[in-house]
Amino acid sequence: MRSVYDGVKALAAVRPVAADAAATAIAIDTLGYNSAMFVVKNGAATGTPTSYTVDGKVQECATSGGSYADVSGAVITQITADNKSAQIRVEGLGTSRLRYLKLIITPAMTGGTSPKALISGTALLGRAYKNPVGNSATGA
Repeated sequence: MRSVYDGVKALAAVRPVAADAAATAIAIDTLGYNSAMFVVKNGAATGTPTSYTVDGKVQECATSGGSYADVSGAVITQITADNKSAQIRVEGLGTSRLRYLKLIITPAMTGGTSPKALISGTALLGRAYKNPVGNSATGA
């Protein structure tokens, strides 16, 4: 019997970090998959900012170390509160999308003492051309 575990591969797209600027993104190799979903997560902000926002977008490139460009429409509605998440869907892998994707998460803070946003991102690759044998790797 097949389950979601057999058809989806989960990878770290942005490792958990307390950030006040764009977080380090990990290149996600989408070879062999038809779709991707990125989950942007934030925790409670530190340093008591008066306000903050978290933006997220997906970029693509033909090579893992090349120059990445924004994927049109692959953005989240700005997160403006603690402990929220948002999703970005990317379709057309292997056809209209380039092979490597990156999730860019950028917090912006106002006020506070050295404020930082607790952020992370996950990539879920699905609809594999050939289902993965297992999903033992949860990190990139």
